[in-house]
This record gives sequence, structure tokens and C-alpha cells, in this order.
Amino acid sequence: MPLTALDLRQQIAAVVAGTPSSAPGFPTGLAALDAVLPGGGIPAGRITEFLAAPGLGKTTLARSVVTTTIRSGQCVAWIDATRTLDPRDWVSASLEGQALWVVRPPDPARAPWCADLLLRTGAFALVVLDGAPVLPRVVAVRLAQLAREADAALLLLGDGNRAAELGSALRLVLKRHDRSPGIPGSRAIGSVPAPDARRVVITIEKGGPYHHVQLEVPGGPGITRRLRPHPEIPDRRGVARSRRHDRDGRGRRVAQPEYPSRH
Repeated sequence: MPLTALDLRQQIAAVVAGTPSSAPGFPTGLAALDAVLPGGGIPAGRITEFLAAPGLGKTTLARSVVTTTIRSGQCVAWIDATRTLDPRDWVSASLEGQALWVVRPPDPARAPWCADLLLRTGAFALVVLDGAPVLPRVVAVRLAQLAREADAALLLLGDGNRAAELGSALRLVLKRHDRSPGIPGSRAIGSVPAPDARRVVITIEKGGPYHHVQLEVPGGPGITRRLRPHPEIPDRRGVARSRRHDRDGRGRRVAQPEYPSRH
């Protein structure tokens, strides 16, 4: 009897999921959220997605996972595909020796290739893929297999409905809290919100019981900041190379305007 398209998708999903790792999960650092996540955090050897609109705190939540992982004595790699992470927010993590590596590819499309290399080293317990385009099925399958072989967690941060076409074992979606009287099955983190805090709801859409967790995202220095993306070349070495060849028809150097600095 021939297999249907649905049967094939289910078989591929089973291969990608594989056997769950026996290693403990990576805690998010938020007790109420870890209490409802299978394994007490994001799973090892699997792909996890954090999805939210910009400014809702998915990077702050991911930084909390990174902090708890580093404090447990393990190494983390963060692939900053959009090159917008603010270094000031990562000073404390960088003080832990070589526990945190930040990779900034010149093109967001190269970010999955960076994740492939980092997972193959086996040196990192957690690899964060931040701001890359949605992973095609073939790429998601490849990265899921590498994460399973390395017994490492691959965390995808995305702004849309999903960060990968296939292969996610856990998906958390952050949405702005509408201050409704209550959400069935929700747990609140922080009983007294700070004046500059924002309230969001984390929904476990995949990988566990459908659950809502109300989260208070701190304002001020507590939230992870982003640099403004710049359309020009972020690496000035490329500008320097091009200037060596900027000459007119008589071989004379032609002055080129300076690229504005990034903010």
C-alpha cells in the first residue's frame, strides 16, 4: 500500500525527533515556566523555538537560558545573524572565560551553516540561532540530527509563526498580555509588576501540555537591548579593500564618502 504525503511527513518527523535525550533539560531560569516544561527546561539533543514579535522579550528569555547554562559549567554559542546584539548586555557572561562564543555571520543566510559547524564540534551544550531565515526542511533535519549526536540543545529565535519548517521539539510563543481577568491554566511570575515592566504570556504550543504562563519582562537594565540594524556594510574591512581599487580613468585615487557608523 503506497504511503500518503501525511504518512511521509510523520515518518520524517519521527526520524528528526529521534529518541529523547537522557540528559536533563536546560532551565530557563524562570521557576514557574520550568515547572511546566517537560524535563524542567528546554530539551537536550533537540530543537526548541522561541517565537515573538520584536520587543516582547524572547531575547531576554534566551539570555536567561544562556546564563543558567553557563553557570552550570557548560559552554554556549550564540549566532547573531542580524548583528544587532548589544555587547553591553553580555559582559557578565563573557567574564566566565570562554564559556560564551558570539558568532556574527556577514549574511543571515549563512547562520545555519555556522550552527552546523558549531554543533559538529561537540564543544557547546547550547547553540542559539538568532534571526536566521526560516529553516527549510532539509536544513532543519540536518541540524536536528547534529544536535542529537552532540546531545546539545539548538535554540531558534524567530519573529514569525515558526523558525523551522520541520524538526522543532518544543515551541514557546510569547504574546503581549492584554490584562484580561485571567487565562485558564496560567501561572503568574511576579505578583507585583514593576512600573516599567511589560507583561507577556508564554504559550507552550508544541512539546508539552498546552499551557499559558504569564511572564513579567523587566524594563530598564533588565531587558536585553538590540542595536539598530544598518543597511550598509557592517564590517569595515570590506570597505577598506574596495577603496584600494577606487581610481579614476587616469589611475588617480577617487575619494569615497564615509559609511555612517552603526548605532
